[in-house]
Amino acid sequence: MNYLDVLAKVEETGAKAWLVGDTVRMMQMGIKPDVITLAIDSDDMYSVAMALGTGTVDARGPFPALRGELLGVSFRAFGLRGKTIEEDLAQRDLSIEAIAIRSDGGVVDPFGGRFDIRNRVIRLTGDNVDLIDADPLRILRMLRFAAEFEMDIFWKTETDVRKFLDTQADRMKDIPPERWGREIMKGLHRRPYRFIELCDDYEIIPFFLPELEELKNIPDGEGKNIYARIIDILRVIEERLDTNKIIENDAFVLAGLFGHIGTKTVDLSDRTKYTDRLITDYMTRWNIPSETIDEVIAIINNYRTFYVPVDEEKFCRDVLEFSREAVEIALQFARCAAISNGTFEEYREVLDNNRWNLKQVLRRFNNVALQTEGATRYMTGREIMSLLHMKPGRRIGELLEGLDMAVGTGKVSSRTAAEEWLKAQSA
Repeated sequence: MNYLDVLAKVEETGAKAWLVGDTVRMMQMGIKPDVITLAIDSDDMYSVAMALGTGTVDARGPFPALRGELLGVSFRAFGLRGKTIEEDLAQRDLSIEAIAIRSDGGVVDPFGGRFDIRNRVIRLTGDNVDLIDADPLRILRMLRFAAEFEMDIFWKTETDVRKFLDTQADRMKDIPPERWGREIMKGLHRRPYRFIELCDDYEIIPFFLPELEELKNIPDGEGKNIYARIIDILRVIEERLDTNKIIENDAFVLAGLFGHIGTKTVDLSDRTKYTDRLITDYMTRWNIPSETIDEVIAIINNYRTFYVPVDEEKFCRDVLEFSREAVEIALQFARCAAISNGTFEEYREVLDNNRWNLKQVLRRFNNVALQTEGATRYMTGREIMSLLHMKPGRRIGELLEGLDMAVGTGKVSSRTAAEEWLKAQSA
């Protein structure tokens, strides 16, 4: 799809438009954007939407956005911040994001963003430190870009940012937790180790997770401290992400970051409900979904159980209680933790056997979906009542749970076998 066609379609409404921001940066990096970002020289997004015949206006936040689809492409459009595209670009935080493309294909790049992309450099737009003063969270955004794209921070930008942190660090305390959360999650997504290392280098961890900073003062009994342990496991997690050996899952990375938060020793057996509440409080303030928070706590509390043999029945129970994804991620986390602390060879055989047992359980549950056109069970509660001539009640739920266990452990592998198993239970 030629994105310039989208610009031309927008300009048929009488409003001039440009590709901007992350869209242009990704295009310059050879990455195909899923959603394109536009700047439009119109203060009335509603009239543009009416003229296009598509899209809705999201008026939340400081910059109302028109979101929709044109020519099969999802887009989001914002009004110009300034009278010209150059004024708009000057207000964007990083030079690599301060590039625009006109509908005729011409590039507007007043701050050398393409040069910085080619040279893998992160630079404040126009070397303007006032951009940081206007929004200190841009420091975190700068660090996540540097981590994600393995780019160097330009010397003047580094100097200006460090000076700002030396003289106006208290400004960081005024940033709302949910804004911290958005940037932190983006930074952790693919490069958790590099991102946290950069945050440490710029000494901003105390502003968003002071308990992590405090772990530097707690020895691990092996000549390091617990903070170093966390960094080690984030490094291993990042390597696993790089080799695509794990499902992308926010809970996986967050478990690495929060694994020792609130503890005073390297032995996690002394974890209390207080530590779980602390984790929940932080992630709630960061606007992390509740189901992800539950997965993080489940991983931290249970991953050590995989260092001893786990039979199929236990895996089946865990999958039914926590979901297959949560159990898979917890087992992967156990491998990463063992690698990071140097005990992997000790546990390799047990971990491999456990992975095999889990694989068998998941294969059996998958077979249900294959045989039933996507259903999660061979029989529903209503079908059980009909088969056994039973009325609704707790016993139906017990039979469903028992049937799930029978499927996961290989005792039932078809609809017919399910009916026979149920009849045997009611005999």
